[in-house]
Amino acid sequence: MHVRTWASCFVGSMLLMTVKGTDAAAAKFDTGFVADFGGNEALKSNLEVMLHEEQVGPGTYLVGIELNRDYFGQREISFVRDQQSLKACLPQALLMEMGIKLPSLSQPSGDALCMDLTILVEGATVRFDSRQLRLNISVPQISMNRDARGYVAPEEWDSGINAGFLNYQFSGSQSKSQRYSAANYNLYLNGGLNLGEWRLRSSSSYRNDGTWERAATYVQRDLPGTNGSLTLGENVTPGDTFQSVPFRGLQIASDPQMLPDSMQGYAPVIHGVAQTQARVEVRQHGYSLYSTFVTPGPFEIRDLNAASGSGDLEVIITEADGSERRFIQPYATLGNLLRDGTWRYSVTAGQYHEPNARLDQPTFTQASLAYGLPQDYTLSLSGLLGEGYRAYQIGIGKGLGTFGALSLDVTQSVTNTRRESVSGQSYGLRYGKAFATGINLRFAGYRYSTPGYRDFSETVSQSSWGTDIGQRSSYRQISRRSRLEANISQTFANSTSLYLNLSQQDYWNSSVNHRQLQFGINGQVQRVNLSLYASKSLSASESEGLQLGLTLSFPLGRQNASVSLERNADGSNDQRLGLSGLAGDYNDLSYNVGMQRSERSDNNGTVSLGYRAPWANIGAGLSNSSTYKTANVGISGSVLVHAGGMQLGQSLGETMALVEVKDTPDVGINNAPGTFTNAKGYSLVPYVQPYRRNRISLDTSKLDANTDIDSGVSSVTPRRGAVVLARFKATHTEKVLANVVLPSGEVVPFGAAVLDANGQRVNAVGPMGQVLLAVGERREFRLIWGETSEQQCVFTLDLKDVKEKEGFKVVNVRCSMMKK
Repeated sequence: MHVRTWASCFVGSMLLMTVKGTDAAAAKFDTGFVADFGGNEALKSNLEVMLHEEQVGPGTYLVGIELNRDYFGQREISFVRDQQSLKACLPQALLMEMGIKLPSLSQPSGDALCMDLTILVEGATVRFDSRQLRLNISVPQISMNRDARGYVAPEEWDSGINAGFLNYQFSGSQSKSQRYSAANYNLYLNGGLNLGEWRLRSSSSYRNDGTWERAATYVQRDLPGTNGSLTLGENVTPGDTFQSVPFRGLQIASDPQMLPDSMQGYAPVIHGVAQTQARVEVRQHGYSLYSTFVTPGPFEIRDLNAASGSGDLEVIITEADGSERRFIQPYATLGNLLRDGTWRYSVTAGQYHEPNARLDQPTFTQASLAYGLPQDYTLSLSGLLGEGYRAYQIGIGKGLGTFGALSLDVTQSVTNTRRESVSGQSYGLRYGKAFATGINLRFAGYRYSTPGYRDFSETVSQSSWGTDIGQRSSYRQISRRSRLEANISQTFANSTSLYLNLSQQDYWNSSVNHRQLQFGINGQVQRVNLSLYASKSLSASESEGLQLGLTLSFPLGRQNASVSLERNADGSNDQRLGLSGLAGDYNDLSYNVGMQRSERSDNNGTVSLGYRAPWANIGAGLSNSSTYKTANVGISGSVLVHAGGMQLGQSLGETMALVEVKDTPDVGINNAPGTFTNAKGYSLVPYVQPYRRNRISLDTSKLDANTDIDSGVSSVTPRRGAVVLARFKATHTEKVLANVVLPSGEVVPFGAAVLDANGQRVNAVGPMGQVLLAVGERREFRLIWGETSEQQCVFTLDLKDVKEKEGFKVVNVRCSMMKK
């Protein structure tokens, strides 16, 4: 009987949804079918109102808006009755915010707060999904502003809440061999404090030798109306014209991300190969940027978001046995072409400040300006004036359409120091192109400098030479002659890709040169993934040979197995077997086991484990051979302190969101899989994009049946560095299945509307008088199935001593007729 009753509810509900989803003009519903359903004549009621009414009535609702199938955000939208349907009142300001081109409205025919888009724009459609409270808007692309995609007006940028945070990354290792025993550990700290419009940031690192390195400490804020920001403290100059230099002082610079979508700055991808379970460190401008442990074989580093401006990156690979290999990864940004009428600027004034280096600290001023001209030209001017140094640069860029983009710049420098007085020129040529064949020439550049040319960093280093500055490479006493860089990638339709990186540098009055060639190809043959890589130093001063490797990986049950063959630079050969996999509901547990056979070194075995907890990432590994043993551990995460308390999480990016579902724990965040709200209802979403709408959505699969969230989607638009609050409203109710009868004992008519104490419709009565209710503090309800008082009744729920069945409280209720 219980199963039959639930089946009746299910069929009746499906029947209602089917009929209501049919065109009202074409729907002809035979109420006799309802009368025969269950053999109860009481179900024969007047369903005309229910068959033709909308799910919601006229009024104002918080709805999610999708524009051309892209999520736009949530807005309060008013709806009015228009004949037999509801019409959305779209304000003119909202249409303009969406980037819709509106015709001249010097004499508008309607209210600017309630415009009909389908009349204003030919081909536009507006559809309201009342069940999901979603407004779907479609506008022909020709009627959209070009710059609208991804762009958000400055009025919507959110400075966020006052908060303090700290990112940490700790890695440590202990090695023992027949010759030595050593411990190595590093701690990286990156924190900040947000107060109103101001953001304080500080980065530092600590090594086991007791050395603290402070990379940067500065305060920053946006400058309204300038598309830029103000920075005070220690940072680096932009690298779009001159080589970037570390400074301590003041900087005002534009932020391209405040503008509509355009080219993003180039970020290098570092490729390398580890012989064992090795530690990889990346350094720039004399301080450490990044450190991690990698498993044996080829690796990629793609998350160098801390790298600023331009300047070579030094990559240090420390193997488990203590051996060390280094190479230089060239890093420079290709000056983006600007659209006609747009501009980019920067002004820096302060002292040269290389962290922890005992160099001269000369003062300097640097300024640059780039402006977009017609016909896809961009003109740039820049200058740098320092103590004993001055340089000027002029550059021009041209968009060549299908042939890519090209830029040329000329720099004149004059150096007058206690060691020398010289002048010279430097010529730079850069080219970028993405070909239809899938080849992407991400960046290619060549720079030639005359013997007397010096950049500012070279001048500072050479003027300090001979003072107490510690050990420095001799090439810093000489000037760079030429520099060539090329980064080429190719993607094929069958998920196969290849890359080629080439770099070369040489110097005047020196035989020193640096050349590096890296090549790789990745593809898939049926279920087998193939990776082929090659690396070679081409420098005349280096004796390193060709390093060549092939890795095959394939699924083995729930694991992934790999086989690697490698020829090292010294001519020896290695073979490696590995097994890796993921476990856990959210793939938050990872493991890797490997064995390696080597001709010129000890055979070894490695094992590593990683766990991505909601509050941190934890990892550990072991490497063992006949002559050495190495163990390493690592942990990274973040701490955020705000008005609602303290929150632990995974590493945060520059900009972040704090999710609040007040006093509702265990709510998942789709933007950060594996994380849930804590006991107070807070959770963190890292790496939120600044100056853009970010859709934050909840995963409510683990919530109990008595918790309701009004809307599981929110939109935030943070400023750079902000901690924005994404607030969701949750209500905690009891779910009650009520069997309602009239005073006469008859079943309440099928389809009767159920209203709460505030007169809001909350449900409809199903077959056999059953209705599912979400009950809060107020437990009075009203039923309406007609216009007269005889077609209305009220009832109050008494939930004392009520037992639960299948997760719901089931009660029998007698409804009292309304008084006349």
